[in-house]
Amino acid sequence: MDPVTHTLVGVDLANGFTRRRLGSGTVPILALASNLPDIDGIVHLTGDPTAILMRRTFGHSLFLLPFWALALAVAVRRIDPRLGLPARFGLCLAGALVHLFFDLVNSFGVVLLWPFSDARPELSIIFIIDFALTGLLALPLCLALAPRLRPRLVAMTRLSLAAVVLYIAFCAANHDRAARLLADEAAAGGERSDFEYVFPEPLGPHRWRGVTREGGLYRVYLIHSMTGEVRLVREERTAPDDPRVAEARRSPLGRRLEHFFKAPVWSVEGPETDPRVHVYDLRFRSILVDTGPVFAYTLPGLSPPPRSGSRPAP
Repeated sequence: MDPVTHTLVGVDLANGFTRRRLGSGTVPILALASNLPDIDGIVHLTGDPTAILMRRTFGHSLFLLPFWALALAVAVRRIDPRLGLPARFGLCLAGALVHLFFDLVNSFGVVLLWPFSDARPELSIIFIIDFALTGLLALPLCLALAPRLRPRLVAMTRLSLAAVVLYIAFCAANHDRAARLLADEAAAGGERSDFEYVFPEPLGPHRWRGVTREGGLYRVYLIHSMTGEVRLVREERTAPDDPRVAEARRSPLGRRLEHFFKAPVWSVEGPETDPRVHVYDLRFRSILVDTGPVFAYTLPGLSPPPRSGSRPAP
């Protein structure tokens, strides 16, 4: 999720459950804690184009999160001196754990067991920026701007959080419906899919991007889960078994990209003596807001051996 949504989650949790009991200092503490796991965003300061592969790793690790939470709890001790270290630590850990959940619901993955496992699970039920979700979280704060409603902030916030839970459940149900529609469409078309997956599209939980792969051919569908409409949008070729691509896939960067990408599209171009292998992920190419491939990489490929009887170039 985006930082605004994460911050609103923390603020709402504080206003709804901890502010009256533990004091107003819990609001800024939970707002900060709800963004704590994004500390691994520091990797982008390196300027390395592959830094994205380290996102949602060491900052989102269940093994390291208690240490990050403890460090934040010590750092925020001046916000409210009445809160002891155990209370601050509990708040920071709770806010960070809620962050993990809201990152899991979109399609990017969270390396929860880093560094012992590089598995990157995801629920893939909400687009990374969801205006409906953000609006539900912001609503009680907006309503509390009216003086007559301010005393009802706790009740309004709890209702808002309950609505968020229902909205996430609604998105999950639509995701399952879209997955079934995609499977039915593939079967009706006689596809023998090697891969089927449903990605959330922006601007509502009723539209999804269905992706299937049959051999070297991807098919990308726009799925309307509410109406049951499934429409083929485009087809894309991938060449993972091309010897030049296979060599690139075996490289250290190639292996990391294959593990990170969900639906990689591999292609090769250039002269035989110096082939270039390109790859991007259909996970990050929206249908409704198509700006072209995102997180696209180029790797050196394998040049073919000299033909029999030919002399190598000087």
